[in-house]
Amino acid sequence: MKIVREMMVPLEEYTHLSVGDSLYDAILAVAQSLSGASADPSRPRDRGALVVGSDGRVVGKISIWDLMTALEPNYEPPVDPFGTLDDTMLWSQWLSSDLAEKTRSIRVGDLLQKTSKSETIDEKAPLDLAVHRLLRGKHLSLLVTRGDAIIGILRLSDVFKAVSERVQAAKLTPAPA
Repeated sequence: MKIVREMMVPLEEYTHLSVGDSLYDAILAVAQSLSGASADPSRPRDRGALVVGSDGRVVGKISIWDLMTALEPNYEPPVDPFGTLDDTMLWSQWLSSDLAEKTRSIRVGDLLQKTSKSETIDEKAPLDLAVHRLLRGKHLSLLVTRGDAIIGILRLSDVFKAVSERVQAAKLTPAPA
C-alpha cells in the first residue's frame, strides 16, 4: 500500500506566495503555473499556491476558486430574491476598467481560510485514507504534514492520474453472457 509521501508534491516543487502578496501577484503566479514550463511535464499543473508566512513556514493554501471568489462583485443592493435580475449582469463589474487596481489592493493573507484538520494528512498515512479525505471533504488537495510542519501537498489531480493509469493498465474481462 502506498503512503501519502510517495504521491505528494514537495514544497519546493509547488507554487508559493507570501501572505503579503497582492491578489494581482497571486493571479499572475497561478496563471504562470497553469501555462508555463513545468519541471515534470507528466505531473498535472498546479491550480493554486501554498502561502508562506513571514517566518518562512507554510500557513495555508489558496486555489483558483479562492482567487475567483475574491473578484466576485458585491451584489448591493441584494440580488432580487424573485430571480428577475438578468444573470448576465452579475459579473458586469468584473469587466470594469479598474479590475487590475482592485487586485492590487487585496492581500493573499486576507483570502486565507483557516485550514481544517480534514484538509491535512500525515506524510506516513496510507493513500486510501487520503483519498477518503479528499472525496468525503470534496477537497482538491490536502496539506501534507510531518509533525506540525507542512512539507507538501497531495492533490486530487495526482490521485486521479494514478487511478486513471491503473484503470488503463487493467485488462478488461468480457462480461458473462
